[in-house]
Amino acid sequence: MNFIKYAFRSLFFIYIFIVLFASLYSFKNTSLNLSGFILGIRVDRLIHFIMFLPFPFFAWLAFGATIKRHTDRLYISVLLLSGLLISTITETLQTLNPNRDFDYIDLIANYSAIVMGTILVSLIEKYAKNVWPGRLQ
Repeated sequence: MNFIKYAFRSLFFIYIFIVLFASLYSFKNTSLNLSGFILGIRVDRLIHFIMFLPFPFFAWLAFGATIKRHTDRLYISVLLLSGLLISTITETLQTLNPNRDFDYIDLIANYSAIVMGTILVSLIEKYAKNVWPGRLQ
């Protein structure tokens, strides 16, 4: 069981590294067109949403049992608040890069992905006890 726990934690930190890299790297000199639209939504906003949607899942798999043990019923709130904090930090760090800008709409995309992911995690947690008992204990 320790191997699985450390594997999930390693994947979580790799995910955080990728998010930080994608948030701070300047894509101006690449062939990527992030200013286009898909279904009326700017591509960069979709990327922000997609980038932060897995955060609650990775955090839950990596630290869910530990958070639950220490906070009991508040573990979903801890997942939500930690995701909001990470997304705020990454968006704020973009001000350090002269080719990147802080954007409130990007932050809203980040927040909505974190909230949606947290809701999905809470639903999975509620109904997964019958499917895979003891996974996060």
